[in-house]
Amino acid sequence: MVFGWGKKKSTNETVKSTSRERQISFSDINLILKENETRLLGKIFEQAKSIREQIDIERKNVMQIISEFENDDLGSENVDKSLKVLIERGKKAVVSGLERETAVTLSNPETFSNLANLNLQTGQMLKRIGDILGLNSRVMHVFARKYADKLKEDLADMTKNKRQLQTLVDEYTNFESISKNILESIAKIKISKNENEDKNQELIKLKKEIEDRKITIDNLQKEIQNLKLTNAYQEFLNVKRDIESLTPEKNTVKNEIDAQFSKISRPLGKYSYISSLEKPLKNIMERLVVEPSETITNENKNMVIEILQATIKSVVAGNVSVKDSQKAVEQIEETINRLDEFIKLKNNLSKKMNDLENRLSIFNIKDLEEKEKKIVRIKENTLQIESSIKTLEKEISEESNRTPELIHDIETKLSEVSRAKITLKL
Repeated sequence: MVFGWGKKKSTNETVKSTSRERQISFSDINLILKENETRLLGKIFEQAKSIREQIDIERKNVMQIISEFENDDLGSENVDKSLKVLIERGKKAVVSGLERETAVTLSNPETFSNLANLNLQTGQMLKRIGDILGLNSRVMHVFARKYADKLKEDLADMTKNKRQLQTLVDEYTNFESISKNILESIAKIKISKNENEDKNQELIKLKKEIEDRKITIDNLQKEIQNLKLTNAYQEFLNVKRDIESLTPEKNTVKNEIDAQFSKISRPLGKYSYISSLEKPLKNIMERLVVEPSETITNENKNMVIEILQATIKSVVAGNVSVKDSQKAVEQIEETINRLDEFIKLKNNLSKKMNDLENRLSIFNIKDLEEKEKKIVRIKENTLQIESSIKTLEKEISEESNRTPELIHDIETKLSEVSRAKITLKL
């Protein structure tokens, strides 16, 4: 800008701290902040009033210059008529514009709000004056050079004072920001302390639960051991072994029945697709094709015979296609004749099994199994609790490590605003 009168703000300002040291408690922090705010505002208002007086003097100087400028013909009588019009127009724009901008009543900086307003007023006044002079810079520099120089000097002083006002505003704004950060850090420490107290209580509770569960497991294991040492349990195990020893016999019976029915599986399977038996018989036939050894019982014997006889009729009639119908009929008849044999084998085996299973009641195995299941459930639950304990311990450690950082940050910021080394008593 042609009418540039500002100077760059120095960035090399440093704050000298005193050698004073103070040790305070958390409860003193609000008082310390209030004391420093009062001290800072007192200093700022005192400086701001002096600056305002200087700005007001400079504003009046500008008004005086404009008054003289307005009454000066600028030698326009000796110039070309068209140029004279331009000079008069520019002169009028500068006079009216600067009179308007300098007519403002400046705020009295008795409060920070008024100080901020004074800073804003001064900044706006300087910008608008600069815009007006910038638009008419040719007229001012060519035909009103002495007024331009005077204005530049006063406006430069005003700009310097505006910069000082901004410094005061920034100083208090920075103090407010630091104070807010300090109070936020205090709140975080309080929250962290309360949360850690709650978590420690929860930790104690969970560790107690772990110990209780260990005792419960020990007691259950002793109960299980005592049950397993009883004669009834030993007899129970012997019966279980006897039941297991029947497995080969059970497999033999099953294999013998399945082997016989495998001989007639083709005609029986084909008949199952074309038969129009009633539903009860249809269901028995479907089971007979898949699990003959399970299907043959005293209750089902007559229905099985009826199904096999119907199959023979279908083979003889040619409704069921087989390679050798005579052989197929013979094998089906053989199967019918062996049904009593098969049922007897199954019944004998079933009687042995039932007798042995009835003897199992000598010992209440459900009681033992329930205790063993309970131990598994408790151990699984204990693992979950141990995981929760590790999580809580990690969170407590992290919070505890964060607190010293917050305290150091508070001490640093308090020292900055107090101009003294501050340490906190914990």
